[in-house]
Amino acid sequence: ILRDGRVIRTGPAAAETENSLVVGMLGRPAGKVYPEKRLVTGLAPAVLTVHGLSAPGVHDVSFELRAGEIVGLAGLVGAGRSELARAVYGAAATSAGEVRIGTSPIRGSPAIALRTGVAFIPESRKDDGLLLGRPIRENVSLTSLDRLRRFGLVRTGAERARVGAALGRVSAAPTQGANAGSLSGGNQQKLLFARALMIRPGILIADEPTRGVDVGAKQDLYALLVSLAADGLAVLLISNEIEEILGLSHRVLVMRSGRLVAEFAGPEMTEEAILGAAFGAAAPTAA
Repeated sequence: ILRDGRVIRTGPAAAETENSLVVGMLGRPAGKVYPEKRLVTGLAPAVLTVHGLSAPGVHDVSFELRAGEIVGLAGLVGAGRSELARAVYGAAATSAGEVRIGTSPIRGSPAIALRTGVAFIPESRKDDGLLLGRPIRENVSLTSLDRLRRFGLVRTGAERARVGAALGRVSAAPTQGANAGSLSGGNQQKLLFARALMIRPGILIADEPTRGVDVGAKQDLYALLVSLAADGLAVLLISNEIEEILGLSHRVLVMRSGRLVAEFAGPEMTEEAILGAAFGAAAPTAA
């Protein structure tokens, strides 16, 4: 077992349990995996409304996202979840439908989405998220440079202060001048969350936000997502891990073949129900 670049323990695999491995990796008991979620009622205002949206891989999708709510987007690989996220964010062209932030329709580009308080964490941090060969500070402030400029020049003091505050909020404390590629997968993912928080968003679209991170970083990110929602942030969460969707979400939307085919909340929100909707039949059973 490795932790912080050191071998912590070596032993036969048969002597280990899932819990003992987690304790070895974290250096402490794991505790509860998913934090308690704040109750969100139907009276909370809709901050994002998607109506009849169509785009490549997405067909006539409609849903709402409310302040303080985490909505999980589930489905099989290729169901159109990432395509929907990119279309809502403006990173993919749409052929029909409307996206509203509050009561105002938006259309066009990630730049417009950012200006209206929509932050996006892409599925692949290496391909679409981070500049691994550039400093941490530049990666975190990348989408906030317009807010940091005065007379066309970035105010470096303000940039360092804002980046430091964002890194603190996501429980990361790397040296801002170090390259992003020098960090672990978990800390690289935290940079994307810090970048999102730099724009003070009202809506966060998070596509596989815990992919490729260790169990300790996952718990940090779970706690962060629940805390942000409790502060009023609306979150659209995409994950291939059904346990993660169930553990974090207030509602679950299920996509199949580019269409929204089911919505679950409360006691109806079960693994069996989600899989059944994703497959288009009763959830498969083991042979």
